[in-house]
Order: sequence, then structure tokens, then C-alpha cells
Amino acid sequence: MKRIITILAAAATILPASAQNKEMGGLLMDKDIMMPAELLSLAQSQFNFGTARAMAMAGAFTSLGADASSMTINPAGLGMYRKSEITFTPMMTFLRSSTADAAANGSNSSSRFSVANFGLVVNLVNNTRGLVGLSFGVGYNRIADFNYDYSYRRTGQAATVADVFARQMAWSGVSKNEFYNNGGSGNWNWDSVPVDLWNAALAYRAYMIDQTDPEDSGSWTPTWIGNDADVGHYTNVKSRGSAGEFALSVGGNVENVFYFGATIGIQSIHRKLYVDYAEDYVYADPSAANPAYGTDPSLDYQLLYARLNQAVIVQGAGVNFKLGVVVRPIPGLRFGMAFHTPTYYSVDRKFQSSAASMAYANRDTDPNVKPDADGYVSSGTANMTSPLLFDESPYGWSFSSPARLMFGASYAFGQRAVLSVDYERDWYNGIRLDDNPLGAEYRNTCKQTFRDTFKGANIVRVGAEFKVAPVLAVRAGFGYSGSILRDDDTVMASPVIKSTTYWGAGIGYASRSGFTIDLAYQYMRHALTGYYLFYVSETVDTPTGPQELFAESSLYRTKFARHNVALTFGFRF
Repeated sequence: MKRIITILAAAATILPASAQNKEMGGLLMDKDIMMPAELLSLAQSQFNFGTARAMAMAGAFTSLGADASSMTINPAGLGMYRKSEITFTPMMTFLRSSTADAAANGSNSSSRFSVANFGLVVNLVNNTRGLVGLSFGVGYNRIADFNYDYSYRRTGQAATVADVFARQMAWSGVSKNEFYNNGGSGNWNWDSVPVDLWNAALAYRAYMIDQTDPEDSGSWTPTWIGNDADVGHYTNVKSRGSAGEFALSVGGNVENVFYFGATIGIQSIHRKLYVDYAEDYVYADPSAANPAYGTDPSLDYQLLYARLNQAVIVQGAGVNFKLGVVVRPIPGLRFGMAFHTPTYYSVDRKFQSSAASMAYANRDTDPNVKPDADGYVSSGTANMTSPLLFDESPYGWSFSSPARLMFGASYAFGQRAVLSVDYERDWYNGIRLDDNPLGAEYRNTCKQTFRDTFKGANIVRVGAEFKVAPVLAVRAGFGYSGSILRDDDTVMASPVIKSTTYWGAGIGYASRSGFTIDLAYQYMRHALTGYYLFYVSETVDTPTGPQELFAESSLYRTKFARHNVALTFGFRF
């Protein structure tokens, strides 16, 4: 298969052409900055975590209460406490992933232990009239899980990530001599490489690209990859981390009719993302030296395989404020409403990347290339591994998550059963990037991207509880988070969750002495946006008119299935 980008290389060198409308991106690109897709993934949260009781009922607690999860959902629920309580909820998560039309390349599953909730609610007032109850709560609730693994491979592809790096170098107008001391005659100097060209420079060091004419900055091309090579793409992605909220809450009860509450939420974010990508290059002609790869007689040196490893670490904190009310107009019927301000985050970001490759010398013509005794040329090891990069600006990144508005209604059938329904609206088009190392222009670009691409998401949750005995209850729940995209077929630079469906079930035991234990199982299914590993496009003006030239990986669509098992231990006193 001939790589599409070779047309672009030819056009740039033999035509009196000018290039415009340049664009590049994909999962492997732009890991040195926070793209809108990353901001979105960090800002997404689910309120179906927390105590096992809330998880079993899908988090439909806007009008319910007397549960530690109320601190994160609707703090007015604290006004329903008539006693003090302490809770602790460990949780196990089992995730499975699948990518359409691509075979697995490694692990597509992960299992993690975590803490979904711990909390302390202290009942301060317990009267029969007027201010019937007042409670103060402090606790932690998990609101997002960033733990997942997915991998896949596709062979017989046309494009290589080297195509993108070659065009990136050409667009930047740099010469490889600028990366060496003494104008090209000295040693390699990483300090002279701009951060945005970090991966492209690694591709050059790994023989994936080269500048064929030192006087022409537009002559970057994958010189060691044959035009007729079949390219294999091998991808492994691993993410670890979570977001949680530490809450300080207060809730009150007036005449068992009106409940009110407020929460100050302090959120923590920690995520490590690892992207391990590899390519191999298979040539049509048989080769005794390289039976697995074949040979390309037109190349003095042919690349056999290459690897690119990237790691991104994000950690920081955010703060928000929540207000909530619940009204009980008649016994058994409750209406609730809660408003969550945007969470204002400040995060630090670290980035690391390295590359390595193996090539074969068909003809050893370059005195600067040193094949081994068998003719193989390798790059990588210690001198090819980049150091850990830090954002050296005097500040990191700050952004705000969507505002959220929740409505809920529930009805209690005596002391035996309760049915609860919630509706939530999250304004993802209102995510805003604030301070950032790239300045006001990038902030405005992200703002426009969120306005044009995203919309307010509609979320529905339904939960039910039935007491089969005074001390034993069974529970079930269902939730659906609708698409956050204006166009559901939008392709993002990196995959983000666009919709989620979840089911829950559980059982609870409450002893007369105040000890409680609740068990919940929850199944969550996430649909992700489509994405490319990489793409590059450019419109070139030619004597016959504009010509659009491009190279891209296949389009990938990945899904996650998450199984959560939680156990809450509680004691009321």
C-alpha cells in the first residue's frame, strides 16, 4: 500500500506550490499540552459512586437523604438525619475494553481496589417543632474513575506516524543542524529543541524521518521507510487515577417539610496516562536477512520497526459550592433541587516521551551510521530516552468544569418502599480554560471549541428500594448520561466518554443496634468518541488548483464496560 503522504512530499519539492490549511492531531499528538479533549475528560464526573446504597440506586438521591452521598449530590439530604452516622465504603472495579474492527494487542482489562466513600455526619439539633434537625457532615466521595487499559493492532496500513512528524518539522521551518551544538558540527543538544517538536525530534533520532536537503527546511521526509511498505500499527494505552471530592456540608430540617443544605467541595485529581505505540514495516520483496519484514532494494537503509512511548501525569485540586433544597408537601412525596457551581481546578502537568527503532543496512553508504556485524542499526537505550519535562512557566493550568443543575422527585410507600427519579443537566459547552502557559490565544481557541463542539448533557437516574423485612432492603437503579456532543459523530483528537449507561442492584441490612452493612453491584457502559492515532492534512496550491493532501491512521472506536462492587459499613449513634 502506497502511503498517501508521499504525494505531499513530491508536491512540496517539485511543484511551485504554496501550502495552507495545515492541520495535525490524534491520540499520539499534542501530549505536551492540555487539549480540549483532555480538559473534558478531567471535568467529567458521575454521581453514581459513593455509598453502596446510593450506587445500587444509581445515585438518584436529589430528593432523598439521610445518606453520606448527599454531601456530594444534594446537601439538603443531611437535614433528614435524626442520628449521627459514620460510613466507610471500599470498592473493587473490573474494567473491560474493546475496540471495533481491531484485534487486541495486549491487556484490555484492569482491576483496581479503591475507596468510594467515607463520611461522618453529626446530628447537632433534634427537635419536634421548628428547626427539627440540623446536621454537619464531613467526608469523601469518589466522582470519577480514570483506571482503564485498552490495546489493539492493525496491519497492512498505508500511513505512518513518521508522515506527521515530517510535516510538523517542515511546517516549523527548522533545520536539523539547529538541534546540534556549533551549528550542526557538535553534539546533540536537547535544550535547543522546542517542546512542541519533542516527539518529532525523537522521530529523527530514531531514523523515522530526516531532512534530505540541509538548506531546505521543507525537505523533511521518512527516508528509511519505503513508499510501498505495509505499515503495522500497535497501540497500548494505560490510564491510572481518579477524582474525588472532600466535602464540608450542613443540612437542616424545618417542620419535616422544608430541607436545606450547602456544601463546600474540595476536589482532587490525579491521573497517569501511558501511551505505548509501535510500528513495523513489511516490504513485498523476500529477504534472507529479514524474512519477517522483506526488503526494499531502493533503500540503502530500511526501517524495520519503531516505538514511541509517552507518559502524561496530571495532578491538582479544585473547589466548588453546592446548594440544595427538598420540599415534602405531603407525607411520602418529596421534590428536590440542587445547583453545583463549576469546579475551579488548578493542576500541574508533567510529560515524558522516548523513542527507539531497529533498521537494516541493505547498503552501508553513510559513514555516520554504524550497523552492527549483522547489518542491523538500532536506536534508543539511554541516550534516546528524553528526560521528564516540566512546565517551566510560573504557573500551571487552570480550568473550570460544567455547572450542574439537578431536579428530583421521590415517593415513599409507607415504610416498605421508595421510588426516586432524578434529572440532571450538565453544561459541557461551558468548560473554560483559564491560566495556561500558551496564553490568551490558546484560551480563546479552547473556549470556541467547547462552544462549537459540545452541548448541555441530559442525565436521568431512577432508583428503587423495597424492604422485605424491617431490617432488610433490596435495591435497584438505572441511569443514562446522554451525549455531550452537538454532532454525535464528532471525531476528537483523543477519545473521551460521550455517553454512559449504568445499572445497579444491591441489598442492605440495618440492625436495631445501629450497625448497617450495604452491598452494591453496578455495571457501567461507556461509549467513547471516535479518534485517530494520528492525522495530517495540508492544502497545496498547484498550477491546476488547490489540492488537499493528507495521511491518517484508521479511525478507532473504543468502548468500556465497568463492573463495580462496593460494600458500605456504617454505624448510627
